[in-house]
Amino acid sequence: MKDFPAREKIDLTEKVARYLVLAGTLDKNSAPDDYDMANELSLELAMVLPGAIYRAMVEAAAHPDGKVNPASVAVMMRKEMLASSDTDLQPEQVAFHTLGVTTKPRSKAH
Repeated sequence: MKDFPAREKIDLTEKVARYLVLAGTLDKNSAPDDYDMANELSLELAMVLPGAIYRAMVEAAAHPDGKVNPASVAVMMRKEMLASSDTDLQPEQVAFHTLGVTTKPRSKAH
């Protein structure tokens, strides 16, 4: 995937992010269109992602835990997509926003 053109890399990372957010929030009250979109994204991504990233993405959406979660998938994608050596971002450094919860940096370097 490192050889993909820049636009394709951006499109692919956007699809992974959309899948993680959408599939991670599906429940019995979700609209049928949401299920259709999650399935469409899942199929598209199954065709192009490396197996380890795809499996982690699905696990992160369905059963996130301390080891496999949306942040760890974001870091995996970052490592796969970047041709440079700037791959030192850690999952705990990825910001998530929840209604009513203030996001604070964990490092004094911010």
